[in-house]
Parts: sequence; C-alpha cells; structure tokens
Amino acid sequence: MKSKFKKTEIGVIPEEWEVKFIPEIAENFDSLRKPLSSAERKKMQGKYPYYGAASIIDYVNDFIYDGCFLLIAEDGTVTSDGSKPMVQIAQGRFWVSNHSHVLRCKKREDTLYLFYQLKNINIIPFITGAVQPKLSQRNLNQIQILWPKNEKERKQITKILSDLDAKIELNQQMNRTLEAIGQAIFKHWFVDFEFPNEKGKPYKSSGGEMVYNEELGKEIPKGWRVGKIGEIGRIQPGFAFKSSDFVKEGVGLIKIKNIDKSGVVNLDFEDFISNEVFAKTNKKFYLYSGDIIIAMTGAEIGKVGILPKIENPLLLNQRVGKVVSDYKYFIYLFLKSDYCQSLIKGISSASSAQGNISNSDIENITFVIPDKKIMDKFNKISTIIHTRLFENLEQNIILSAVRDSLLPKLMSGKIRVPEEVGK
Repeated sequence: MKSKFKKTEIGVIPEEWEVKFIPEIAENFDSLRKPLSSAERKKMQGKYPYYGAASIIDYVNDFIYDGCFLLIAEDGTVTSDGSKPMVQIAQGRFWVSNHSHVLRCKKREDTLYLFYQLKNINIIPFITGAVQPKLSQRNLNQIQILWPKNEKERKQITKILSDLDAKIELNQQMNRTLEAIGQAIFKHWFVDFEFPNEKGKPYKSSGGEMVYNEELGKEIPKGWRVGKIGEIGRIQPGFAFKSSDFVKEGVGLIKIKNIDKSGVVNLDFEDFISNEVFAKTNKKFYLYSGDIIIAMTGAEIGKVGILPKIENPLLLNQRVGKVVSDYKYFIYLFLKSDYCQSLIKGISSASSAQGNISNSDIENITFVIPDKKIMDKFNKISTIIHTRLFENLEQNIILSAVRDSLLPKLMSGKIRVPEEVGK
C-alpha cells in the first residue's frame, strides 16, 4: 500500500491516519477497581484471576470485570524494557487491583490495537515520582495514539501481531505440557516406583520386588540404592568476573535473574563480558544450548532453568551453578521436585541470613539412585521431550524477533498492510 504522509504534533504519519488522545478511543473503568489485601485474597481463593501491575498475582472467587480489557500499570512496575509501559490484555472474568488502569474500546479489535500501540510508545515523559514511579490517570489521558481512520486497517495490523503472539503462546502452552509430562513420568518412575518392568507393566503395583532401606525408612526397588547427586553428576559454580570485565557489548553473562519462572533461561542480558576476557576464561564457565543451571543464593535460590538454542557460548556468573552430567535431565527434574527444593531451602537458611548453597551442598543431597538400565531408558524419553521443547523455544525466539521488528513499523505506518492480509 503506497502512502502519502503528513506532519503532526508527534511526527510524520500516513495521511489516512489521525492522532487521538486515549479518552477519545477508550473508556476508563478505574472506578470499578477494588484492591484486596493478601489476607483478604486468602479468604477468597477461587478461579478468577486477580491482576496486579504486571501480571496475575492470585486467583479469587469473584470478579469485577467481564470481557476484553486493556490493563496499563499505574504504579509499582510501570515500565517494560526500560521505557515502554507495562500493559496486559485481560479477557473473560477477572478482578483488578488499584495498581493498573483499566481501559476498553467499543470494539475488541480496537482494544487489541490500542494494546499494541501502547507497547510502542515511550511512557517515561508521563511518569511522575522518582522513588515510587506512577502513571496517573491525568497523565494517561495525555498520551497520544496513532489511529488509522480505516477500521479495516486497524484490524489488519492487529491480526498480524496477535497471530504472532498466539503462535508464541501456543508454543509456550505446549512446553508447559511437555514439562508437566516429564515431571509426571519422573514422579511415576522414581517416586512411586512404577517404572515399566521387563513386561512393560508398572513395577511396584505388578509385584516388583521391594527391599527395605534403613536410611530412608521405607522400601525401594531391588537393585536401587541411596546415593548422592555427586555420584551421577556435578555442579559447576560460575565465575566471579571483575567489574572492569564488563562492557556494553560482548559475550552475554548469565545471572540468576535470567532464570525465568517457566524454567527457561531468558537471553535478556544485563551485563556483557569483553571478547578478550571471554577468550581467556576457562571453558568450564562456558554455557551452551541445553545446559541446565540453578540459582545458588538469595530469594531465588533453587530456581532451575534450561538454556534455549544459542549460536555462540555464553558465560556463567558467580552464584549460579551448571549441571554437568550424562543424566542432566534426570537431575533437572530431581532439582525441581518439592523434596529437593525443600532440602535446598533448609540448607540455605542454615548457612546464612541471605541464603546460600554451595555446589558441594547440592552434590551431597541424597536420593534413591535407580539402576543404570532404568536411568538410560528415562534418559532417552526425557531427551525426546526436551528436544521438542527446545524446538518450540527456538521458534519462539524467531517469532518474537519478527514481532518486535514489525511492531514499531506497523504502529507508525512505515509499513502499510495490503488489504488482502487479515481477511
């Protein structure tokens, strides 16, 4: 679509577009908000999402809103990626705290269009408060939005971006399912002892021989034994780089904050190490695709993550450990188990006020070690599961890059959408 452009107060835009303030295109529903304390939410546990400034923080047994709404953070975590507003789309029935503004356009597609437009603006000029950043309703109403006059064009732009987001979410859902399958198999085999016997039937419930273990105070399968993590792998702690090693561009440094709650290591780097220092660093501190790492200090202690596919090695920072083992997926699932997480929390709380755990502390955690035949069989299954998981992660990295590249161009009119797209 060939475009003519015009000058406006916020820059050059397509002739067929206009500049609008948010109140001109969306209704504000802040007056319906009702904050709930954690104590109140505890008494109201249910199925409806309770939204905070940046995400769902709880579920309650009642709702205030019903439909498709746009949430934009008012205080607390008000920015994303440094200068963009923290925005969410909330759909269905839900409750919102007083930390997010609640907006809705007359049409669902326009609410989604506004969502993507807001993801493309610099929110910093509209935020007040140095200690406690805040986006007041008054300032929110001063934000100007680029608005194609043609409703069909708004729909087409929204469809391109929302289709990309939908595919990303589908892959994320699939990975959550794959992760759940892996954890379920792990529990079935190594906690319930229902791994397949020679006839392919569940071992314990099919009469498999169990032997009493005095150390554990319970029966375990014959041929299995009590051992330590260090007998099947080790934890390589990260390196304490000097502040003088940090540069603006270079090799990414993986820290605790890079481990997402989803169990994936994100590649949003806070610090980089120079290529010269990287070349001199022992390769045991290098990280590669599929490596498993664990947080070893602070509030996030025990959090475990897997690195997605990367083209070049990254570096492992101090207080983060890397699993080195031929059975790393077994160790990964064991580390994530409630049993191991409880042990890690106990060890760390006894070590210091901050909470620390060493690589030897982890390696000395005891558990039931299966016989090699069962371990190898589980390794094959978990490798298949994680191979698919990595494929989804890689695809999402590509899809996210495409979306992030298209978004500013589509939202400014630099790329116009042909009418055929979105039909």
